[in-house]
Amino acid sequence: MNWALAGLVYAGAYAALMATLADHAAARLVVGHIALLLPPLAPLYVLAARRRAWRGRQAVFWGTIAAWALLWLIGQTAWASAELLHAAPLPWFKWPIIVELYASALPLIALVAWPHRGVVVETAKTAAIDIIALGFLTAFLYWSLIIAPGMDPAHNRVALQSLAAIGPLVQLAAVAGLLWATASAAKNAWAVVYQRLAFGMIAAFALLIFTSLSAVRGDYQTGSPFDAGWMLPFFFAAWAAATSPASPGESRVSPTRLVPQPSPMLLFVALLIVPVLGYGMRFVTPIGEPVDSRRDIATACTLVGGMALVLLRLRVEQRLGEQANQRLRLLATACEQAGELVIIVGRNSEVEYANDAFCRATGYTRDEIDSIEPSALVAQESASSIPLFNQSLKARNVTRVSATLARKDGTTLQAACVAAPIVDAAGHVTHFVAVIRDTTEELRLREQLVRGERLSALGEFVSGVAHEINNPLQSIIGSLELVLDQHIEPALRGDIERARFEAGRAGRIVRNLLRFVRQAPNERLLLDLNEIVKATIGVRAYELELAGIQIREDYAPLLPLVLANREDIQQVILNLVINAQQAMSNPEGTRVLSLRTFMAGADAVLEVGDTGPGIPNEHAGRIFEPFFTTKSAGAGPGLGLSLSLGIANAHHGQLELVSASAGGCFRLTLPGSGFPGPASVH
Repeated sequence: MNWALAGLVYAGAYAALMATLADHAAARLVVGHIALLLPPLAPLYVLAARRRAWRGRQAVFWGTIAAWALLWLIGQTAWASAELLHAAPLPWFKWPIIVELYASALPLIALVAWPHRGVVVETAKTAAIDIIALGFLTAFLYWSLIIAPGMDPAHNRVALQSLAAIGPLVQLAAVAGLLWATASAAKNAWAVVYQRLAFGMIAAFALLIFTSLSAVRGDYQTGSPFDAGWMLPFFFAAWAAATSPASPGESRVSPTRLVPQPSPMLLFVALLIVPVLGYGMRFVTPIGEPVDSRRDIATACTLVGGMALVLLRLRVEQRLGEQANQRLRLLATACEQAGELVIIVGRNSEVEYANDAFCRATGYTRDEIDSIEPSALVAQESASSIPLFNQSLKARNVTRVSATLARKDGTTLQAACVAAPIVDAAGHVTHFVAVIRDTTEELRLREQLVRGERLSALGEFVSGVAHEINNPLQSIIGSLELVLDQHIEPALRGDIERARFEAGRAGRIVRNLLRFVRQAPNERLLLDLNEIVKATIGVRAYELELAGIQIREDYAPLLPLVLANREDIQQVILNLVINAQQAMSNPEGTRVLSLRTFMAGADAVLEVGDTGPGIPNEHAGRIFEPFFTTKSAGAGPGLGLSLSLGIANAHHGQLELVSASAGGCFRLTLPGSGFPGPASVH
């Protein structure tokens, strides 16, 4: 329904009817009062129907508009009762006029809520208190300027002139306030609301000028055509309320946004006017007793009431501050407990906050963080990204970047950073907040996953190659065994047996590779570790002698038997011996291969040591990784130690690198079976 059009039609019909009843004073009085009582019902109806559409300060605004219509209706009802029922025409200086004048100022006072700035539930109470206090002080001003002088017949003329001037001026002030609010709202949907309210007040101002002039001349009567000035604002208010935007669904402020508190300065200024006007009027325009005494009492009561409202407002504001502090404490606790790294940087590139996770990750204390430049936290390899990062933040964009951060001890960490500007109520960027996630472990796991996928593919490839190598190896072994079955010279037989052994060892390596990639089962027997070591070193003794390496053996006199696969354990020992031999490839210095067996609890242990250069600390953690080698290119694929570790683990044992006074030393531990082995003779 177009309430504005309805109001114009209503005002036109009222003016026409009043012109028709110009010569019927009694009828015009009755019809005039009825016509004046109906318009306030329009906004009350619309506001009642849409009361659930607004919250917070927006609800306070429309509640004040509803109070305007309701109070004006009450005042007009009392005015009509005085004229129609009690035959008291034009009760200018009675309480109904105070109610109506007070009500007519409420559209202007309602702007204290500034609904176009949002719901802001937290400050709705303070806005309501401000409106009540300003309305209370406005009523006092009306009483002091109009009612009090009107109580003395000698001052009736002055009081009536004041009333005639104040009525239109209040409407004009409301127009100015609403137009200012329209400009402040700019493109906000509430600008249209203010405009429609302003249109009604403009019509009221234009018509009430004639009403005021008529009152000053003394020829005003209720039912004047110019009374339409009191009617039109209500229809325009109904139009504005019917089309006003509803409050958004979220009615509470985010804990990350500060709530701007309205200034109480306007309330303090209004309160200061009370004693100046109340007590000053006693000397400027003294009326005499008992009116002046009543003025003093009214001034004192208004001051006490105003101070009570100010104290109430301050208390409410204090409660709001406590709630805001609680939210900030909650937010600070969440930041401190979060696993992510949080840092806040001021506009002057000063670190203003860093949570515990950030301090732990970078190694700085809070005091140290506060005194360093944020750029010092970025490692040199990521320094080139800082200008673009800062430029994006200054453009008020949420910025994501991956960078390397520098710790206090000089080490670095990989990080994924999300940063955003913090904007104050005026729209200015005041700080930048960054949430940083340490991705060092994530990148390591990703690299490990990629390596695992690559090793899986290599495993499939190794499996195929092993099958291809195994067939000719078996042919070679079979041919050598046929040759050995024939009568040949002893010297030649030794070479052929050595060749058959090496071919058999190659076959075992192939089978071990297959078990490594496919976890094939193997047969295990009770074996003597000392005997396996002696047999294996005997096979390798000739190559070691040619390489100029001295063998130093130390076998435990009594070692428990181990449940193992002989070929597997022999393969591990050979790998360790060959690894030691390659470590002592430098002909300079003493080259000694040490083999020592001993018992550790119920386990059988073998240590294989060398006098080579040893293994650097930076490589010690990766020495058992597949395809990792410290040898020169072409010296080997780097699978020996990895295969050996797999064999040891498959036997529920351990293969580890242990510290040695010189060179490298590997320790193979196999669980004992509980059965003693034969006595070993050195």
